[in-house]
Amino acid sequence: VEVIRQVSRWDTTVLVRGESGTGKELIANAIHHHSPRAGAAFVKFNCAALPDTLLESELFGHEKGAFTGAAKSGKPGMFELAHKGTLLLDEIGELPLPMQAKLLQVLDGHPFHRVGGTKPITVDVRVIAATNKPLADMAASGQFREDLFYRLRVLTVEIPPLRERPDDIPVLAMHFLQEIIKKSGLQKNFDPQVLNCFLTYRWPGNVRELRALVQSL
Repeated sequence: VEVIRQVSRWDTTVLVRGESGTGKELIANAIHHHSPRAGAAFVKFNCAALPDTLLESELFGHEKGAFTGAAKSGKPGMFELAHKGTLLLDEIGELPLPMQAKLLQVLDGHPFHRVGGTKPITVDVRVIAATNKPLADMAASGQFREDLFYRLRVLTVEIPPLRERPDDIPVLAMHFLQEIIKKSGLQKNFDPQVLNCFLTYRWPGNVRELRALVQSL
């Protein structure tokens, strides 16, 4: 939490690293809301959610008629939508190499063009990248651009997995249980033996798995 407070003060790129389910998006949200950009947009984009052919138009926008199925009036991309605010690029390790090169140019302050457009666009955006992949190893093997990796990791936040912070487990479990009680009106509690089981389990899915299990119970 102290690292998040410190990182929030500096208006530079942040790399959030942690296993799946540790809460990387929540950390990115916290960084944004503790930063001077808190009053502007916080835009989220999952780099693994779209095929390669649509990534460029989603990130940088497109002009009308730029390709089959393009919006008739054109469409701003995620960078334009996040102008003056923060853009979270989740699962950055899934970004194809050609798009990595274009992203690096924008991070270095160069203008970009919408797909099918000729007008240069410059934006003021703070980028937070999140990943559960070993980017350093990927950069060493050529799967991820080294120059982009160095550009992204200016400030780094490491989120430890849930199994490495067992004191958080009962607190989070009770928090998720209270959420359910508030919504449903059910009055439930954990048997101490259940919490003991929680403490000895390895939680490969981390906080997301814990929340789902509490809901299931």
